[in-house]
Amino acid sequence: MFVPVHPPNANLSDAMTKKRFDSILKIAVAVLGFASVTWSASSAQAVEGTELTSRKAIWAPLLPTYQGDSGDSVGFLTDIRGHHRFEGYRTSVEGNFTYAVSDNTEMYGFDAIMRDTWTFGVHDLSAGTGYSQMEWKQEIGDNELDNSYRGALVVAGWETVFGRRPVWVDLRLGLYDLDGKYVGNDGVTTGTNNKFTTTFGVDVKHDITVCGIPGRTVLGIDYLSDYATWDGANMGFDDAVVLKAGFELLLY
Repeated sequence: MFVPVHPPNANLSDAMTKKRFDSILKIAVAVLGFASVTWSASSAQAVEGTELTSRKAIWAPLLPTYQGDSGDSVGFLTDIRGHHRFEGYRTSVEGNFTYAVSDNTEMYGFDAIMRDTWTFGVHDLSAGTGYSQMEWKQEIGDNELDNSYRGALVVAGWETVFGRRPVWVDLRLGLYDLDGKYVGNDGVTTGTNNKFTTTFGVDVKHDITVCGIPGRTVLGIDYLSDYATWDGANMGFDDAVVLKAGFELLLY
């Protein structure tokens, strides 16, 4: 009978991943709990007119193993978002630029979306679609692995009041053309791959006021069905998860 053989560092890697994941969850719960106790809330409603916000968040990409590294890391995310709803119409246009970085991973992204909103009492339902792009870069020992996602983003939203607190739920479905590329530190060893892939995401927000400035706390998770990998000789694909916890403040 064959007995599976595990790499000598497998248990250590699993333990480190579990420890990091537990720490991230604790941070996320702490951020939301602190916000709900400390900051005052306002009424939930669909955004009217023009809004410009900026988000600051803890960012935790849980990526496939690369160059002997588990791929899990914790870093920082910032973005700037713009929203304009046309007066007298249910249609709005949205756009955002995102930048995130950890010890060995960097990501920037851009979305441009058109969304329609319908109001039912205290509830607002919305749906829309648009263009989306994400550029990922991992660099360890001057070996670089890039993942480029370009395609369409389908969004749906629900704004309501739960327990006298306004709650926003945003759902995302990404439909992307994924290009993966590896370049070794010798400049000679390279690899590429390509495929159609999907991503799934959800953000949960609630309105707050910080020192008189309106804003929202944000907890989010994204699932990437495919992420290009390099095993030392060949390109491949594996899935990935990204966690986010922070807040966004109204700039305009």
